[in-house]
Amino acid sequence: MRGRLFRYALAWRYTVHLRKPLLLLRLLKNAFLVYVCRRPLLRYVDMSLDFACNLHCSHCFNEAFTRDDGTRQLTNANYRSLAAQCRRLGAISFSFQGGEPFLFPDKLAEVIPCFSPRSSLISVSTNGTLCTAENLHRLHKLGVDILTISIDSGLPEEHDAFRNAPGSFAKAMRSIDLALAEGFRVTIGTTVSHQNVNSAGLKKIMDYACTKHCLLVLILAVPAGRWEANDDILLTEKDLEMIDVYCRDTPFVQTDLEGNYLHRGCGAMKEILYLTPYGDVLACPFLHISFGKTPEEAIATIRTRALQNNYLNIYWPRCLAAADDQFREHIMSQLEGKKRLPVAAEDIRWQGTSQI
Repeated sequence: MRGRLFRYALAWRYTVHLRKPLLLLRLLKNAFLVYVCRRPLLRYVDMSLDFACNLHCSHCFNEAFTRDDGTRQLTNANYRSLAAQCRRLGAISFSFQGGEPFLFPDKLAEVIPCFSPRSSLISVSTNGTLCTAENLHRLHKLGVDILTISIDSGLPEEHDAFRNAPGSFAKAMRSIDLALAEGFRVTIGTTVSHQNVNSAGLKKIMDYACTKHCLLVLILAVPAGRWEANDDILLTEKDLEMIDVYCRDTPFVQTDLEGNYLHRGCGAMKEILYLTPYGDVLACPFLHISFGKTPEEAIATIRTRALQNNYLNIYWPRCLAAADDQFREHIMSQLEGKKRLPVAAEDIRWQGTSQI
């Protein structure tokens, strides 16, 4: 019971901000619609604004998503329309990532205001290597609440090797101190695979998060991008049980499975969407299947159609892309070797699920 109360308090701390009373009102409205009226609301929209990056991480999938054929990226007008649509569906949290967002600060400054930051929870994900006091201050003034920093080990040499960039660990750690000093809530994102689930590096970064009172989100390794067909990184059932222990017993540590309104499990498409810079609508950043494209179709239309799929219309207890053997065998295998991602949902053989 104490652990559950602590997690409620932590969620409250990361979500409610005195500088955003309108956000609190929207949260209370959503709570009524979800818990009293049982409305299935969208909660969180994650967006890549551009795939440009200054690092070459071991698990990156950006190269397969990048378009060099003149494909148009979403405009500010598109983002304003997208924001309005998602807010009508209930979304209160909007996250912006890359690539590396600090490579395109002007785009951040143009797009974030489209999402009504005074009444929305806004986060930005970064590798932490380009953070300065000045650019963090500008970001905070734009209405950004949470800075998510990717750190994959508490041991400098392990993190730097994973990111293929000597010195990146020291820069990322410094960015945490700068962000906390600016007033951000800081989240640490750590990729966990079979190789590091029991490692000293993982335990050290978990201890660090607890010391700093920062939320640490464990990102389950998926055989995609540069890890495509790399089964060595896959988490075993014993590994997954260990992650459950970490989340249960270690303050400030969780996975994405814990963040939903009603049910623990995969919230993809039910509560979460991911969008590419070109408007492709995915269920999550690791399931590289496009269920439609904005602005050609309304977000509500795309989401409704996608939820007819039996893989997406329930809260699976494990991550489908990382931890479901059948899903990887029947669905993820169809993405292997594709030079251009995402793959359209209608081109996937769904093996007995409702067709998209």
